[in-house]
Amino acid sequence: MKIKKKIIWLIQSNQTTKIIRDYLKTLQTRMEQYIDLLFFVPETSSDIIKDIKCLNPIIFETTTRTTTQSYQAYLSKRNFLYNNEFTEGLSFADTLLADDLGGGSVQKTTLKITLPDNTCGIVLQVPTPLGSSEMEERIFQSTILWAKQNNLPVLGYELLPLDTKWTLASSLPDGIITRQYETYAHLKKQLGHDNIWLLPIYEASIFSSVSTNFHLNGVKASYHYKNEHSIPADRTVLYLPHNVAMVYEYQQMIKILQPLGDKLHLMLSIGKDQVRGPYSQKEMIEIIYTKELKNFASYSFHDTNTPWEMMMADTVIACSACFNTQIAEQQIPCIIFDPKLPPMTRGSKIRIATKENLLELINKTIESHQYKREIADILMLLTKTVSSND
Repeated sequence: MKIKKKIIWLIQSNQTTKIIRDYLKTLQTRMEQYIDLLFFVPETSSDIIKDIKCLNPIIFETTTRTTTQSYQAYLSKRNFLYNNEFTEGLSFADTLLADDLGGGSVQKTTLKITLPDNTCGIVLQVPTPLGSSEMEERIFQSTILWAKQNNLPVLGYELLPLDTKWTLASSLPDGIITRQYETYAHLKKQLGHDNIWLLPIYEASIFSSVSTNFHLNGVKASYHYKNEHSIPADRTVLYLPHNVAMVYEYQQMIKILQPLGDKLHLMLSIGKDQVRGPYSQKEMIEIIYTKELKNFASYSFHDTNTPWEMMMADTVIACSACFNTQIAEQQIPCIIFDPKLPPMTRGSKIRIATKENLLELINKTIESHQYKREIADILMLLTKTVSSND
């Protein structure tokens, strides 16, 4: 019998919400066949234990030692920073001289963790100067140091934006999980290695202080439909808020998309009130668009009254503004293809009028989709690493 690997997910105060907690429980359950996802909490964050009880958190102790001699503190910091330097050539250690030999004190926090057998990696949130406490930052640094000593890879994930001028924290983990393209592009260029991943919209929306049940329902629906329709990770998903009043317009738009069909999954909305004679909306789509739909890799039907299912899509593409596009433009990139109206851009909504512009935008959507990777797939990469605990 093959022994499952374990992954430690460290949580601190100010790093979770009810939605994030419920999602992590979903993730833990979803992956239990492959890995044991263990949630660790430092005693300094004991205030969140009650709220995340469903995750069966493991509490560990920490100790902090302070050195107050100025020169000794400077030497300690210099040794820790090694010979790393800024692009202009000034070493990190030299900049401490401008701060009275590094502020005159150095604190070392030690984690008292009993490492579970078969542990293959650690996941933790990357702190930012504008949103994290000093304790969060010290636990972050100490955890990474502890992981290095135990030969464990560390993945950091983004909650607050990491495409900022503070990049040292982001450079400490072995890999970074981002939730927005701007961060992905920034760190990819800044760090210059391949261990940076961009989450799909439905997962990225969860790791936010303003996530809601809409997003949680969206990620659950995405997992369900991707499995039900066997949608591979590299297939781009488009949501079409179809309406029977625009059967012709949607048929023309789908015809334009046909050359890219082998790379696309279409989500087609349907409603119980969208009927014509004896035919339901689903039956009309299947009959009228028979030739066109054969040219797409896959497609599925979705009740227009469950709009959170749109979260699975890379882009919502419509022939007119409607209820679904109003919701979508707040969460997902939204394209409206209408040859009768002038082009327009507002926030994440783009209105275009030509076939060429439509194909250009969908090609860009297909390209950007290739950067995205689900959390489960990223975590599975850790199971392939060699740990000293094997």
